[in-house]
Amino acid sequence: MNTNLLLTINSWAGKNSLLDNFMIFCASYLVYVVFLAAAACAVYWIYKHDWRPAIYFFATLVVTFLLLQLASMMNFDHRPFMDHHLTQLVAHASGKSFPSDHTTVTAGIAFGLLFFTRFKKLGWTILGSAALIGFARIFVGIHYPLDIFGGLMTGLLGGLIVLGAKKIFDAKSTTRKIATDSQKV
Repeated sequence: MNTNLLLTINSWAGKNSLLDNFMIFCASYLVYVVFLAAAACAVYWIYKHDWRPAIYFFATLVVTFLLLQLASMMNFDHRPFMDHHLTQLVAHASGKSFPSDHTTVTAGIAFGLLFFTRFKKLGWTILGSAALIGFARIFVGIHYPLDIFGGLMTGLLGGLIVLGAKKIFDAKSTTRKIATDSQKV
């Protein structure tokens, strides 16, 4: 199914230059637009001295990156253009393909924004961008669909791990505050 879906999506490549150019942009450059949006959020947090969402957001990125490295070490699948005759619209070095770095990082940014900040609409927009980036990377012939799914799940897992840690931290902080308040009485 993974290969069939790859071949179906990639079969649309090379047939319409407008679509090809849009997919090349999404596969190669849209991630930089996402980075700019994340940087704008960081500037906002610094300006407002709003450290808590910034800390959890960046922790999500760190955990997602560590999970990405772990997943990369555990997988040995080649890039699809190494094993199949594809219309490859973007040059890419050969090597392992799981999970998609572009999709993972973009998903990590999206879930960091969705779980820990007031920028929910931006988070949903970036999550949509992660899916579009992933689709485009299949379209241009450099990733399998499961590479993209793995990237989305890695970003989600990174966010969920930090969310779980935050809930534990918040519960301990609440318990300490209650204990301190009861000693004052």
